[in-house]
Amino acid sequence: MATLSELRQRFATAPDCKIVSPEIYLQRLTGRQELERADEPAANMLGLLDRQTGDRILVPLEEFRSPRAAAPALI
Repeated sequence: MATLSELRQRFATAPDCKIVSPEIYLQRLTGRQELERADEPAANMLGLLDRQTGDRILVPLEEFRSPRAAAPALI
């Protein structure tokens, strides 16, 4: 069985996948492009798939849990 880092490395080197920051993931998720959720639970990654191009973006789930990725408080 592959380790988490081995699984992630496979996605990082796949020609149709790109690992992005939480900010880019959220921009794409809320943008006008029609994207489909394409998570990779075994690699603990959230994903979005562009069905027209076959391109996929992925972000490690723990990056959403870090303080850096927290949304700013509303005043």
